[in-house]
Amino acid sequence: MPLDRLGRPLRDLRLSVIEACNFRCGYCMPADRVADDHGLDSAARMSFDEIE
Repeated sequence: MPLDRLGRPLRDLRLSVIEACNFRCGYCMPADRVADDHGLDSAARMSFDEIE
């Protein structure tokens, strides 16, 4: 199993396929650093059908 720089085993892999996520999790949008109105509103986002 691969290890990180501190010798801990790497068990998870995170891949970003979009510029910014919209889940508001602490990993990429912590509440203390990113405003609630950051990013596009839901009406401005494209659906999967529109992308194809």
